[in-house]
Amino acid sequence: MDRERREGRLGQTKVYVGKFFRIFKNEKDWKGIVFAVIVTLLLSLVLGDTMFLKKEGTRSGFFAIVSAGIWIGIFNSIQTVCRERQIIKREHRTGLHMSAYIGAHVICQGVICAVQALLMTSIYGLFMDFPDKGLVTGSFYADFYITMLLILFSSDMLGLAVSSLVKSTTAAMTVMPFLLIIQLIFSGSIFPITGNARIISDLTVSKWGQRVLCIESDMNEIPSELLDSEIEMFESIEGVEELMDLLPDKLTDDIHTAVESFLHDYTYRRIYEYKAELVYRRWGYLLVFAAAYALIAAISLEFIDRDKR
Repeated sequence: MDRERREGRLGQTKVYVGKFFRIFKNEKDWKGIVFAVIVTLLLSLVLGDTMFLKKEGTRSGFFAIVSAGIWIGIFNSIQTVCRERQIIKREHRTGLHMSAYIGAHVICQGVICAVQALLMTSIYGLFMDFPDKGLVTGSFYADFYITMLLILFSSDMLGLAVSSLVKSTTAAMTVMPFLLIIQLIFSGSIFPITGNARIISDLTVSKWGQRVLCIESDMNEIPSELLDSEIEMFESIEGVEELMDLLPDKLTDDIHTAVESFLHDYTYRRIYEYKAELVYRRWGYLLVFAAAYALIAAISLEFIDRDKR
């Protein structure tokens, strides 16, 4: 280790990348990948028949997919730093650069997230009828994979930041549910977000992760359940069915088209416009989150010598 320290941050990063992958193998951290597969299979069984058929069901399904991705990402790294805090403290006093240490974690966690995203995308694709075309890459599978990778990675870096700030694995696992609750509440999917709450919402992975998936699926053009419910309510009115039978077929079709057009405009949301620049922007937000969380982790560990434990 002394030689790598003399080589500086790059040498230390290489050493720690090797160390972390050995820990991943020997400490059976690969169980996180198995966990991701199991969660994805369960979600696929529940959502597989409803996705991309109706607007409301698809949006709710994406919320579940994003929430699961955030959970998996945080779970990947929430204990990685705090469980070896004493070792880090000793090595920091003998020349360890925290930027190199966190950089090694970023590389290793990035590889893990890439594998998880690939497996999750493949499983979702088996159970769901993905659109034929992708907005950015031309392949919906590729667009979906990139989005899942960024959701997992940004959440993973959030877990890494928390793991660097707390002093024990117990504290880390105590904080984890609160992180998930914040992501769920402020995503904008369960409750409308107004006022100062929007500031917190804008800083959540869940909000931008779900929005980019909705954009990629061309959410605005997916039929709405409102149309079916409105037609059922209209037809349930006494005498309407007999009246419709008296009308010419063309007029009936025109009425149906007019109602469908009205509901399309009513449920249309500009935040889901089918534009590649909106996808790039939201991908950028997720990358900024990941970079910010990694920076927080590195800065917090610079003060590890003040830990009096």
